[in-house]
Amino acid sequence: MQLPKQLLPVLTAIIAVILVVAALRATQSITVPLAFAFFIAVLVHPLQARLNRRLPRGLSLAIVLLLLAAILGIGIGVLYLSIDIANEQMLQYLEQLDQLWTSIQSWAQSQGLPIEPDAQTQRLVEQVSQQALGGAKSVLSALSLFTLMVSMLVLLLLEVGEYQEKLKQAFPASASRRISDAISNTSGKLRRYLAVMGFTSLLTGISTVLWCWLLGVNLAIVWGLVAFVLNFVPTLGSIIAVIPPTLVGLSQGIGTGIATLLGLMALQFFFGNFVDPKLQGKSLQLSPFVALVSIIFWGWVWGIPGALIGIPMTVFIVLLCQEFAPTQGIAILLSGLPHSKKS
Repeated sequence: MQLPKQLLPVLTAIIAVILVVAALRATQSITVPLAFAFFIAVLVHPLQARLNRRLPRGLSLAIVLLLLAAILGIGIGVLYLSIDIANEQMLQYLEQLDQLWTSIQSWAQSQGLPIEPDAQTQRLVEQVSQQALGGAKSVLSALSLFTLMVSMLVLLLLEVGEYQEKLKQAFPASASRRISDAISNTSGKLRRYLAVMGFTSLLTGISTVLWCWLLGVNLAIVWGLVAFVLNFVPTLGSIIAVIPPTLVGLSQGIGTGIATLLGLMALQFFFGNFVDPKLQGKSLQLSPFVALVSIIFWGWVWGIPGALIGIPMTVFIVLLCQEFAPTQGIAILLSGLPHSKKS
């Protein structure tokens, strides 16, 4: 039985995607640090280009790498400090939550509701929380591929300025110009996406700190940091970021917990539906379903690093597909928003 000619390109594309995904999974020890190095190189390339115009290439590269090392060191230090602070007071909050839950059970039983007291609740929550904290610390300390990523980043930064000349030599003039424009446009939009996400995440984190501080919720700085990090994960991250400070607020009083929940939900709604779309532009917005699927998919392909980088990877694919007419349908499906087609 011979397949219709119209199906051959579709089947070929499906087979190609399956082979690419299998290759990415099999070579994750190389492709994961390469992906991180690529995104970092895209982010810092404008700074490096400006420095190259005024300083020798080696000196400008050293300045960029020192700046990245300083940012990384500060970030890891803040995360470790936050985890240690939370770990010291977590048992106290769990005891208070357990007392609150006991009170709720007593009230329910007095009203004739069929709720049996659960003596294992506190122990179970303690075990889960301790495992989560230990897992977070192990993620921070799992830097076995860091050296490889830095090596790739250095090589990328050394050669990133020569890619246009290589394209001219590798392809005809029209094709090389089209590819160069597509790469430049995609890189610029990706930088804008990550910059806006960083800015709105910072605003979300600061607002979270201020709201928790006004309500007297303990560990306000820690919850601000959690909101800052999770805001890079659309929709799902915003929901998760509200839960820990709400639980701590409940341990300090039901009124405090409700006020914490409502206030943080309002902040997340405001930034997610008004500030971020206004700054970002609708063409860079992923649908919530695609955002969740991208995290799950890249987490399946590359593990925890894949889940962390899943959203930027999907955004990059969307932006690249927008640059070519045959693939703009893929961009529309992933973003859920119409794009003007290029001739």
